[in-house]
Amino acid sequence: MRIAAGRIQELPVFDTNERSYMLGDENFSVLLPKRDVRGKLEDGALVTVFTFYNEMRELEATTQLPEIEVGGVGSFTIVTINDLGAFINIGTRRDMLIPRREMREGLEEGRKVLITLQDDARNKRLYASTRVSAHFKNVYIDLKRGDEVDLIVAEKIEIGRRVIINGKFAGVMFRQEMLRTLRDGDKIKGYVRKIEGSEITVSMSKEGEALLEDATSRLMEFLNNNNGYIRLTDDSDPEEIKLRLRMSKKTFKKAVGILYKEQKVLLTKFGVKLNRKD
Repeated sequence: MRIAAGRIQELPVFDTNERSYMLGDENFSVLLPKRDVRGKLEDGALVTVFTFYNEMRELEATTQLPEIEVGGVGSFTIVTINDLGAFINIGTRRDMLIPRREMREGLEEGRKVLITLQDDARNKRLYASTRVSAHFKNVYIDLKRGDEVDLIVAEKIEIGRRVIINGKFAGVMFRQEMLRTLRDGDKIKGYVRKIEGSEITVSMSKEGEALLEDATSRLMEFLNNNNGYIRLTDDSDPEEIKLRLRMSKKTFKKAVGILYKEQKVLLTKFGVKLNRKD
């Protein structure tokens, strides 16, 4: 039973002494201080713990579980900053360090930042990094074009945003594929647009027939919930259409065209109106 650092895991008690329990087995074990446990644990009892490196750079366990594990991504507030770097509270007894070399930009106390938790196994320490996408390597990509994926929005780049895909891969979303303003740490649904080698591009919208089905459904839903009318036309600002309907102007025009041919909407001088045939 190998015991990984930086993970929340369920481990059995196999030995005890005056101050601590030993979890795991005779080959791989980790110390759990008795101060972290309420009541008494019997041999064989399963305990859910988080494993970390202590001051002696030895693996230790705690029942105080954090909000993130190694390899994970999350947003946390900077507690303090010193010469070593910045410290964040991830929910355990000790604050986690963001070393200066792992800072993507200058940080300030009280500011919330997106980080990934990493294991420096060589030096036996856990650390956080705001250089999130740099820690995700796109190997064995089990995705294909059109797949719906979970995205975490990472740093801004000139062409758009870096994103973390399904918590496993780093990708890019071009600015024109964003249907609303995105911020670091936002969690959204997206769709794979292209996979080329190790590069993955994604979008906030579907494509082809699926895109138009989604757009017409979204427009009808808006009309039904807003007295059957929306003040948007072919001449409306693209950003206003994105803000109100979460779709591009091009998609909006195609969706309106489909609904008009199906006689579900009427076109007026200033907008689109639900065709209430009755």
